[in-house]
Amino acid sequence: MQDVSQTILSQYANSPALCSFIEAWNQMLDPSTMINDWYNLVWNVQTAQGYGLDVWGRIVGVSRILSIASVKYLGWREANDLTEEGFNQAPWYRGVDATSNYRLSDDGYRQLIYAKALANISDGSILSLNRILTTLFAGQGDAYVHDGADMSMTYIFKFVPTDVQVSIIQNSGVLPRPAGVSVSYSIQSD
Repeated sequence: MQDVSQTILSQYANSPALCSFIEAWNQMLDPSTMINDWYNLVWNVQTAQGYGLDVWGRIVGVSRILSIASVKYLGWREANDLTEEGFNQAPWYRGVDATSNYRLSDDGYRQLIYAKALANISDGSILSLNRILTTLFAGQGDAYVHDGADMSMTYIFKFVPTDVQVSIIQNSGVLPRPAGVSVSYSIQSD
């Protein structure tokens, strides 16, 4: 409260004990820092963290748990090109993973929330879909939609997205898919 003295009845206004008690109580219960923290950690999706992003995920309808498409392991010549990586670039193979589910970090989850929120307000046009892609992948490379003119379209990425981004693109179902249109994805590294 800005001015506590306005709330004190005039007959008690000159009581130093009561006035200092009320003033101390007012300072102790000042909600401005809590309101600022709540705004920054929950309400503002750009700065929200943890629980705040979980709330935003429930609002737009996406889960923090996502199925990751590919996992690479340290390998040698006998491994195939899809699963093997060179030394210092991948973890040792530990056997079959119990699950391919992955709990997204705050940054990955924020990107998924943005994707779903943009898809929720999209009209399904090529212009709208391209706007979603340029917003989500700004600064990473070109990303656009190609209309096949035969009730098909292709999401084209001219950069190599991270495994989390590939899962957002292919597995999460948040990128718009107009009714009756077949969708494919193409990742083309230069």
